[in-house]
Amino acid sequence: MKQKGIIHSVASILRPVLLIFLFVSGVSTGQDPKTELFKDADQAMKRAREVEAHIFSPDAFATAEKSYEKAQDGFRRGRNLEDIERDVRMAAVYFLRAAENTRLAHEELKNCIRARTDAMKVDAPAFRLDAWKNAESELNRAVRNLEQNDRNGAQNRARRAERAYREVELESIKAGFLDETRAMIEEGKKTDVRKKAPATLAKSEELVAQSENLLIENRYDTDQVRELARQANYEAKHAVFLTLKIKEIEDTKASLEQVLLESEEPLQKIADRLDIPARFNQGVKPVLDEILHRVWVQQQTIAALKQDVADREARIAALSAEISGMQSRLGELKDKEETLSGLIAQQRLQREKYERVEKLFNEDEAQVLRTGDQVIIRLYGLSFPVGRAIIEPAHYALLSKVQDAFREYPGCGITIEGHTDSYGTDEANQILSTERAESVKQYLLAAAGMEPSQVLAIGYGESRPIASNETHEGRRRNRRIDIVIHPRSP
Repeated sequence: MKQKGIIHSVASILRPVLLIFLFVSGVSTGQDPKTELFKDADQAMKRAREVEAHIFSPDAFATAEKSYEKAQDGFRRGRNLEDIERDVRMAAVYFLRAAENTRLAHEELKNCIRARTDAMKVDAPAFRLDAWKNAESELNRAVRNLEQNDRNGAQNRARRAERAYREVELESIKAGFLDETRAMIEEGKKTDVRKKAPATLAKSEELVAQSENLLIENRYDTDQVRELARQANYEAKHAVFLTLKIKEIEDTKASLEQVLLESEEPLQKIADRLDIPARFNQGVKPVLDEILHRVWVQQQTIAALKQDVADREARIAALSAEISGMQSRLGELKDKEETLSGLIAQQRLQREKYERVEKLFNEDEAQVLRTGDQVIIRLYGLSFPVGRAIIEPAHYALLSKVQDAFREYPGCGITIEGHTDSYGTDEANQILSTERAESVKQYLLAAAGMEPSQVLAIGYGESRPIASNETHEGRRRNRRIDIVIHPRSP
């Protein structure tokens, strides 16, 4: 016992010495000893903060912070190195646990978290702070339930929080966009805005009315309301700008010719950058159409280049695997060479088929993409009546081209994906996208004579946007049917 006590005393004396040694060693190697000691915990903390773990896993995050602060305090005071290391490890473990809990929260409470994100987009805390705090409190209880493996309690709390977030979002839309816009409209009616930019002011007024009607009809479908309110606010400000611009033109007594020439300048600059000869003798539309076409060609080129990079990376991986095993498998070299040659030949055939499919469609009809072996035909030209899944005769020719694409891939599998924009409820969009995908499937089965087992129809609703839902063009691109061709393996 006496010997053990002596050893313990010596160890207690040596531990501060070890800390000093760690510091001196760090200096000699150019490394900060504290940085090295806290490295894992610092990385875990950074990850946890990036995913906002303090919100979605508050208990684990708080435990991690407490251990981290304890370790830092121990380091500053030169305390027992073992204890410091233990606290650092504890901090790292709990930061990682908080990050993982956050990932689970995003899966289990996704509707609530989406509602929170939407409320933040309209700056809800600034407009309705008390209501926002109430919603945050419900979310906090939900995530604490989840940390304690109480999924039912978490779901119940999350539903309350979701309703609270949607409520505060609507109130913030009213306060942040509609109230301000109404005031601008009323002010515009009393000033020159009503005379100088009446159509734009009227458009703002109409959008406000549409927003208010939607708030009454479906107060929990906020995507469309939010966008209409923003658009109304923009048009009111646009009307003010146009009024100032018109006054400026009037004050300078600029002729209509000068005004038109000035309006051509932005397109001229864009055309110059794209090396397009801009000629406005037939107006701006031909120049604009050529610019848009050139942009589309560039987008297609970028997509093709990305696929080329992926193909080359596949060949590099094949070569790397071959080289790494060359010494031990010299006898297999010929087989490997044939395999690589076959891969290159296969990729060449894939590119040729892809290019033939790409040429079937013009830019208004579809965008053709390739990801690995799969070919995606993004049918922008296929539209449906609002809220319906009926294929109109005007689109039969486009779907005939799709059938021509299938012929390039005999025996292929087909997935038909339906997608919508964010307007409407999640449930309604899910049903509509599924019905539209199924409608296209039935048409192609009847027209192309394919086996039902070859074709799968899936609706994704609004869950997979490829563009912003906050612009008209973005929503148009999100409302789409994607035809995914899965070639048969050679």
